[in-house]
Amino acid sequence: MRTIANSRAYQTGVATNEWNAADGDNFSHFIPRRMTAEQLMDGVASATGVRPDFPETPPETHAEQLTDPHIGREGFLDVFGRPQRISACECERVSEANLAQALHLLNSQEVQDKLSRGNGRADVLAKDTRPDAEKIEELFMWVFSRRPSAEHLQIAMSHVERHATNKKLAYENLLWALINTKEFLFNH
Repeated sequence: MRTIANSRAYQTGVATNEWNAADGDNFSHFIPRRMTAEQLMDGVASATGVRPDFPETPPETHAEQLTDPHIGREGFLDVFGRPQRISACECERVSEANLAQALHLLNSQEVQDKLSRGNGRADVLAKDTRPDAEKIEELFMWVFSRRPSAEHLQIAMSHVERHATNKKLAYENLLWALINTKEFLFNH
């Protein structure tokens, strides 16, 4: 693991420059790719603090652990391109973005229920007595695994201050905005 993590190819950045723009797939820079349906569902669950309920599976089952393609049908996983596993070919997986995926993240009842659930991430942060700046930093850590920039922190703080009478809604809005960013949706 150490050899791989310390390799030049592993540490390349996403940004293209004059030297690597025409290299294509020659490992001169990382090409961002969308997360798989299972990764994205687990990411949303981690960010919102609400685990999905899969029938006939133990509690705390992750989408990555599902072996039956019929579990979770007609929902998040299928919208985001989970393969039906009719064949062993990885070509069954749909990785291109489409309008249904964008709309699902923006306004589906499934995502909204995760954002607004009692004891979910937004609810817990709204009830927390710590300063809002600390809670916003924690939210960024949960969603992006990084602290917010000074600009992002200031924008988030002003949003929370505007919704001082309903902090749960403020944190739901912030969480919704963060999970709809390219930074969240792509491996980079």
